Amino acid sequence: MQYKSILTIGCIFSLAAFTIPAGAEQPDAASACIEWRGSVAVDMDKLDKLRIIAKNERPQNGQSQTKNQFIVLLGKNLVAARDTLANAKEKLPKTKEGKVDLKDVNLSGLNLSGVNFDNVDLTGTELNGADLSGSTFRDALLYKTELEGANLNYANFSFANLSSAKLNNASLCGANFASAQLEDVAFKGAYLKGAKLDHGKNLPKSIYMNVQGILQYGMSVPADN
Repeated sequence: MQYKSILTIGCIFSLAAFTIPAGAEQPDAASACIEWRGSVAVDMDKLDKLRIIAKNERPQNGQSQTKNQFIVLLGKNLVAARDTLANAKEKLPKTKEGKVDLKDVNLSGLNLSGVNFDNVDLTGTELNGADLSGSTFRDALLYKTELEGANLNYANFSFANLSSAKLNNASLCGANFASAQLEDVAFKGAYLKGAKLDHGKNLPKSIYMNVQGILQYGMSVPADN
């Protein structure tokens, strides 16, 4: 069972007390969050094979890179990939809906911290065990995206659609889910201390019924009954 909005009369005051106010200075991660440790290894052989394939591809329609070339960049050159997503999204391949196309790819285990995934389509993409701390996903599409065991501390998912995403055992300390679509999201074992859930839609009962323990005291999200 899920609830249409976290901001109902019964819990609005509890959430206000346990979320970090907008514009407030975020606490020191070392003291505020439990240390995250990655457990998923990057498949470098697969990435190297993709690099060979992508080398001979030619970008179309004024694009600077093909989808495969940009996936390789994400895995091989984080600084350049960050810059491209921050300043040159218009030159990357797009979906019919106009979002950057990163659908159905495997980015598990990669260090993608601080990356701007705003307005990116990550439908069906695997990001299990990836370090995405401080990354932004505003207005992104994460339908059925796998983020199990990922580091998403202080990530921003405001207005993102995470329907049917898997965030089991993910570290989401201080993450922002304001106005995000959370229908059928799997949060079992996730760590959400200090997270912002203001106006989050279709929040799972497992969080809704344990909001104080989860947001204030860092209790792991239990399984939905």
